[in-house]
Amino acid sequence: MKFKPNPLLYGANEGFFSTFRLAIRMKETVDYELLSRSVEQVMVRYPYFCICPELEGENLVLRYNKCPLPVFPDDRVVTLGSNESRGHLISFGCKGKTIFIDASHYIADGMGIDPLMKSILYVYVSERYGKEGLATERIRMHDSFVCDTEHAYPFPDSSIDVEGINILPQTPEKVYGLDSDAFDNKGLYAYHLHIPQRALMERASSSDGSPISFLSVLLYRAFHRIDTHIDKPIVAHVQHQYRAALRTPMSHHSLVNYIPVTMPPRLNGWDVERQNTVVRGQVILKGGTESDIASVNRLIETFPREAAFSDKKDAMARYAENSTHGKTFGISYVGKMDWCGLERYIEDLHAYIGEKDTKNMLLIEVMTVGEDFSLTFMQSGKGEKYLNAFMEEILMLGIPVTLVGEERYKLCDTALIM
Repeated sequence: MKFKPNPLLYGANEGFFSTFRLAIRMKETVDYELLSRSVEQVMVRYPYFCICPELEGENLVLRYNKCPLPVFPDDRVVTLGSNESRGHLISFGCKGKTIFIDASHYIADGMGIDPLMKSILYVYVSERYGKEGLATERIRMHDSFVCDTEHAYPFPDSSIDVEGINILPQTPEKVYGLDSDAFDNKGLYAYHLHIPQRALMERASSSDGSPISFLSVLLYRAFHRIDTHIDKPIVAHVQHQYRAALRTPMSHHSLVNYIPVTMPPRLNGWDVERQNTVVRGQVILKGGTESDIASVNRLIETFPREAAFSDKKDAMARYAENSTHGKTFGISYVGKMDWCGLERYIEDLHAYIGEKDTKNMLLIEVMTVGEDFSLTFMQSGKGEKYLNAFMEEILMLGIPVTLVGEERYKLCDTALIM
């Protein structure tokens, strides 16, 4: 059994590994043996995650990997696709109260990994605490049918010929950049924030806002609070999904796109509601189906199909690297999560991303657990300059925000074993 890979997998290297980590903090200490059994039982249902990359001529294929998936009794990071992970592009672990899932972004995104995460949590929770109160009809059970649309490769082989979709959202030539002195540059650092969902949404909805547009505006205002002489646009890379445009709602593949949202200096004198309207409007317009298809076409046209493996690898590495340019910060929100009753046993959820060679990085991942938004505020290093200004903007609107933790973190590398 083999699967077709996302062409971006060719670009995996030590400088741009593109992995993400989910950290699910339970309310009680995790039972490692039970977690290992849960992973083993569930992965039978997800063969398209049990894969390793192999070279077939000049092309990569993802072949079914019979080796057991790694489940570590700690929070270690390993090189995915290597002997450390038994060739797998996903691994698991636990330490204290936290369960870790590390995955290559080249095989899945947050929405793609969500059903797997909940299947594992269901088996773990039901065996430890019982099944009462769990909505099993919304969880993929280990013996349920595997639908082809979950794993089928979602991108077409050639460009989609639709008239009038050649113009992609543009980023200004000059973009406001972060102050390098704001970080200690000693490695990736994360701050964990909690904001009550109801309090934030009541204020955001006054201008038909979404959490992602509203938080972008508050960070924009925080930058202007710190630097009163900003004369360049602040650009947010807002996470967006290709699933609607490609009509693949069940796909596990990484279908994340980032659209540039430009906030020029002239918006600084406006109130929050008007600023939010501008940002929300850009998200809707730039995230339309035509823009999505144009972006898909760009990836298809960039990949040199008949070239040597080394040429494909170089082309995809450049494509991935270029996608990170031209932004002040990035922000991602997959929407309100349906925990199917599992939330009674879960304290928190955080998603970690980033690249080890990216300087002056600021990324925000927004998740939902219980009644709170759980924000992971990630930077190139420790430093509270932007964090404190951001929190002050939130508090000034009468919205509670709590700093619940902070830490240095690491992410897995991705390698291609041959």
